[in-house]
Amino acid sequence: MVTALIYDPIFLEHLTPSGHPERPQRVELAFKYLEGLHWLERDGLVQLSPRAATIDELAAVHEREYIQEVEELSQKAAERGGILALGTDTYVSDKSYEAALKAAGAPLTAIDAILKGEIHNAFCLVRPPGHHAVAEASMGFCIFNNVAVAARYVMDQHGLERVMIIDYDVHHGNGTQEMFYDDPRVLYFSVHQAPFFPGTGQWDERGEGAALGTTINVPLPAGAGFDTYEAIFRQVMVPAADRFKPQLMLVSAGFDAHWKETEAMTGLHPPGMLISTAGFAKLNQIIINLANALCQGRLVLVLEGGYEQQATASCVATCINLLLGDDAAVDSYGPAPRLPYRINTDALISELRRIHQLTGYRTRHTPKADAAKLRQEVKGSAETHISDHQHGCENS
Repeated sequence: MVTALIYDPIFLEHLTPSGHPERPQRVELAFKYLEGLHWLERDGLVQLSPRAATIDELAAVHEREYIQEVEELSQKAAERGGILALGTDTYVSDKSYEAALKAAGAPLTAIDAILKGEIHNAFCLVRPPGHHAVAEASMGFCIFNNVAVAARYVMDQHGLERVMIIDYDVHHGNGTQEMFYDDPRVLYFSVHQAPFFPGTGQWDERGEGAALGTTINVPLPAGAGFDTYEAIFRQVMVPAADRFKPQLMLVSAGFDAHWKETEAMTGLHPPGMLISTAGFAKLNQIIINLANALCQGRLVLVLEGGYEQQATASCVATCINLLLGDDAAVDSYGPAPRLPYRINTDALISELRRIHQLTGYRTRHTPKADAAKLRQEVKGSAETHISDHQHGCENS
């Protein structure tokens, strides 16, 4: 397996106001983690510099007037030497337009390399993030919708007919959903906290016209943990993907569902979602296995949210490790806290499978769980503690 890390220092030059959660240190620390682990020199890992997305490539999902607005505002920021508001919560500095072009171009760089047979999969360590950006405007710290640009690119330029987007950011990817809501070539699957920003992503938002059924939303209450996510992935996402049979998979990899995440706080208990780094590792392994089974391993992960910098850095490093074929998580925080109550996962799964017409559907092409290994993990989780450094994936 050959994995690409796609990164450019320009991502550090997209500046936001002091105290803003979407700051350069998010990707800077993640890159330093990889350096500290000496993983940038690992066999099988290549570093690729992203090219800038072209105006035409952006315009496949964004309005040209909006693209021009971003460029002109970035020029004004350069002239004034400051940071200017693009939207309610999104800002640009003098280098933001250049950074945003390369953030959108990073998954295109990955896709070209994958389809040429040069790499098998990729992680795009980019900012600004993208999944909230809509056709005509920025939103939720996002300027251009990086994953949406990539999905349209691989269909328009490479002729692929079925692309799956998996979004496990704690916030719903409203922009991505909107851009493909009537396009049956894209299966959009999102699991997210609700009620929460931006308020979209309800279970009955399923696509329209010929695309009815190709949008799958799983809104979850705060406090949902690995057990709930794993059941949804295995019993809803996997069979939906198996039925759709994607030719390439894209992941909006937002790590703000991590239990240490501060951006996800609602002021109530529990504050947000309760996924650990090791939990994210196991969820991503399901995705990797699925890509290997359905689309020759063609998989591109693109960073979205994640504002607790150490947790995000650990999750990024863990994703790189998994893409390279290892199964260990890099984690200094350990397991998520347990709540005194649990979500009725059985009822949730049953209803989701009914809504999305998966009842009775049997996956034929996806790897089955190793029952012996699962029994060992369940037994071991009650007897041992996960180390606070590098360890295998937890079962909670």
